[in-house]
Amino acid sequence: MSMNTLSLSNVVIGEDLQKSLDKEGLKLSGVYAMLDPVISRLASLNPLWTFVINSSGMHMGNNRTASSFIVKLDGEELGQIGLSYMGNRGKVIAISNDRIGKGRQRSDSYRTQDADKAILMAKKMFGKMNPNERISKAKDAAERVVTRASWNKERERTQHQSNIKNEMLAWAETKGHALFLEYLKKEAIPSLNHKVTTSMEKVELLDTEMKTIERVQQDFSKNKTALIVKDTGKYLVKIGDKVDLYDDNTLPLDMRMKMGMLKLVNDEQYLTDVGCKVTNEIFVLLVDDLTNVSEGV
Repeated sequence: MSMNTLSLSNVVIGEDLQKSLDKEGLKLSGVYAMLDPVISRLASLNPLWTFVINSSGMHMGNNRTASSFIVKLDGEELGQIGLSYMGNRGKVIAISNDRIGKGRQRSDSYRTQDADKAILMAKKMFGKMNPNERISKAKDAAERVVTRASWNKERERTQHQSNIKNEMLAWAETKGHALFLEYLKKEAIPSLNHKVTTSMEKVELLDTEMKTIERVQQDFSKNKTALIVKDTGKYLVKIGDKVDLYDDNTLPLDMRMKMGMLKLVNDEQYLTDVGCKVTNEIFVLLVDDLTNVSEGV
């Protein structure tokens, strides 16, 4: 059954795995026996699902067997199917996604040796996220970015401060800060002058950026920001406990303008008085700077 499973049009090898196999001169010869009936059946029943092989195990010679799959629909991950261990039972089939994980305490996956039960669980729990699930996942992603941003900026700022202090303290212990600056202008070699003045400018810039980050962190923790998720041409907007759905015609002008500015920067970047771009689909906007939140333009 394995070779037939691998030949199904919606069963594909992930790019990273393919590169790894090619590099080592290996090839996939089938699907791990315990997983094979699960993948074969689900792939046949759901031709629009894509089963991306992302891991393989030892077999014979240069052959490998597929041992883990990421299941997708229209590019969205529905869940994962792979192998796990379960006490005295040994290897078992593991079905996992956020929905399954939230309903379990000992494990974040549904584990069984019964292929039919595994198929039923995947059919029941695999599906595109509804708006509430999408908002919840977006909030988690935004929280990760907002929470670690201050630490990352502080680490970078400390490095630049160190560049300043190392050179300044070596000379300025007796004559003071003012004379040190005069020394940089008149006596220091150009490369040293450039190094220290660049770090001074960078510290000033980072101080400004950190103020924006701290403001976003504070408002986000108090549910005072607008969390916006782009979803198939629509916009899910969460402010406080309220979630609204907009399209391009009804999205408030202020939100549209601020999202337009954030689209121009990289992921996880902040703009003063605007907010944060988490990903291309997730944005956190400062609500205090929005003047027509409920008014479509």
